[in-house]
Amino acid sequence: MLLYELIVFPVDEPMTADEAAAAVGRLAGSFQIGMRRDHRLDAFEERMEEAWPVLKAPERERPFEFDKMRHHVFIGIPFEAAETVAKVVAEAAWSTGVAVFDPERHLVGLPAPMADAPLPVDGIADLMVSTDSDE
Repeated sequence: MLLYELIVFPVDEPMTADEAAAAVGRLAGSFQIGMRRDHRLDAFEERMEEAWPVLKAPERERPFEFDKMRHHVFIGIPFEAAETVAKVVAEAAWSTGVAVFDPERHLVGLPAPMADAPLPVDGIADLMVSTDSDE
């Protein structure tokens, strides 16, 4: 099954999409033993679990992948729900002080006050259509 991927991680300063991609690459490929978990990720996860309480359930019962790592959260969404879930992810990230990186559109949504609004979902539906036609 194809998934629409989003990666959520704490940031302390503005960054470009290229810088976010590099940061995500470092997070995914490194061991960060001894580093504390950022409380902003906990706040983001709580916000997401308020929207979808089933995210607390075993993985097989969840409507989408929601993997809590030590220093980031990976979200894999079935394409038919991508726009709806991405909107909630973007709003939760923006309001809890974490960034959301969208590798499909090569965009980064920064949190308030680094950004005036959450990452927009414009263009996700178009990607779903183009992916369907590629199969």
